[in-house]
Amino acid sequence: MLDPRFFERDPASARALARAYVQMSRGDDDYNTALNRLLNPFERPRSLADNLEASRRYLVDVNAYLAEVLDLIPHDMRKFLAMDAEVAALNDALGLLDLAFRGDGARVRFEAQRKLYLAKLLFDIDHDPGVQMGPLHKAYFEDLLVKAFWSKATRVKPIDLFFELADDGMHITTRTRRARFDDEKWSFHLARVRWPGRRPIHVYHYGCRFKREMAPFQYTSGEAEYRIEERPIWETLHERRSGSILSKMIRKGEVHPRKIQDIIGSMFIVKDEPEVETLQDTLYDIFGGPLHWKDRVNTIRFPEERDRLNTHSGDGYEVLKSDVDVVYAPAGNQRPYIFSVEVQIYTIEGFLRTVHSRHYASHQRLKLRQFLEALLPRLFPVSVYGDKTILNCLRRLEETVAV
Repeated sequence: MLDPRFFERDPASARALARAYVQMSRGDDDYNTALNRLLNPFERPRSLADNLEASRRYLVDVNAYLAEVLDLIPHDMRKFLAMDAEVAALNDALGLLDLAFRGDGARVRFEAQRKLYLAKLLFDIDHDPGVQMGPLHKAYFEDLLVKAFWSKATRVKPIDLFFELADDGMHITTRTRRARFDDEKWSFHLARVRWPGRRPIHVYHYGCRFKREMAPFQYTSGEAEYRIEERPIWETLHERRSGSILSKMIRKGEVHPRKIQDIIGSMFIVKDEPEVETLQDTLYDIFGGPLHWKDRVNTIRFPEERDRLNTHSGDGYEVLKSDVDVVYAPAGNQRPYIFSVEVQIYTIEGFLRTVHSRHYASHQRLKLRQFLEALLPRLFPVSVYGDKTILNCLRRLEETVAV
């Protein structure tokens, strides 16, 4: 339903929605019957008031989501893509269906249709078992690491690293004391983990996040020192905060939240490339070996594999990344099942190269432009908003990347 010609291309769905619209318009009982079919299990119907409030919350979240997307584009371009005031004010499914079929103008009809569909995707995310179990899966994954990996830590200490980036933008010089006035300082808690029979692994940072809760760290250049701190995301949405999952579904053209593999993601930063391999072997032992590792990419050792990463990845991006299957047994006598965690392993040099302020800002603007290039045309199709509006918006984003 993000296709402005959805009703033309899918006449069967158009007829079904038209029948639902007519039935819902007959009165409160018919309207509530339709909402119960949409929102609740068949055997657990709820009152009209409850259903209206439940649907309202998803529709309000759509307003907040689109507002946050528009906050990412240049300020002077936002007014051309802002939602119609009548559509924004309507947080009722029946009213939006009325606008989708009978609204004044193609843009109003599309925006009502889009709002309904995005609310439906948010509902789907909210009711996906993998998302619902995400916090429990994350806790289980981290508990396994505590028992099998972090229990082997022989030393943990704070450490400050000062570093400079060479003129070629690639080579790094690190030290534990400031040698130049323009050295950048990063603070870590360094853990030394020794697995029996293997070389020690020096872990400068470990983090694990649930895609609904936190975003990867960001920072502003010019600070006296830096440390990795993740931040809450999509804070204007209700407690669901499903904006990251929704964005990825839209960009990838997915209609099922279960197709998004990185609901849980973990990140390790270690000393060097040999330690990347040692950590991988250790995690193999903990999580069942390489047969449980899917879509493995290693641009540290094989730069040509960068083509297998997403388009947000720059030329110097070095990481070992894989989706790791974890066998999980729910409480009671339920059958075990598998969930996936995206594992990323960086060297400290590769990480510091990426975040050096000399190119961090331009790198972030590039990621933003690539993110929006995949998202904007789907949320704001050219046939509705005009090719000039979208092209000008993308051109402005291109200009910010070049700054």
